Amino acid sequence: MDRKERIAFLVEHFKDPRHKGVLEDADVTMPGGSPECGGSVVVYLKGDGNGGIEALSWTGQGDTISMGATSIVMERVLGERMDLDQTLSLDYEEFVESLGRDVIGSRTRNATLGLSTIKSAIRKFQRSRFVDAGDRVTA
Repeated sequence: MDRKERIAFLVEHFKDPRHKGVLEDADVTMPGGSPECGGSVVVYLKGDGNGGIEALSWTGQGDTISMGATSIVMERVLGERMDLDQTLSLDYEEFVESLGRDVIGSRTRNATLGLSTIKSAIRKFQRSRFVDAGDRVTA
């Protein structure tokens, strides 16, 4: 995609966000970002019990980059049926490059807001499962 196509793709996801909405039976609800720095999101995650993602959605508000990029990463994770570990291994720099560094400019935090919040939700989910299993970590 050239620059113009990448901008159009981002704007399309901003105007028609994918997987947006509250997931009522989520295992984890994870807020991220702040309105002062381009946006805030809440990610809703439901695990499948086998290291996979049964459902994933989000709500939020912010600029075109933060909301469009959140929609794009949600669609990628769900469309490629990534499991928890695959999602955690997504590279921030690679994601920014896929959006177009020339499109994002210096607003990397905005572009990675959704991805970082998804990763935080997964880590919280994994910790809660670890604790729920009765295991304890000692220093």
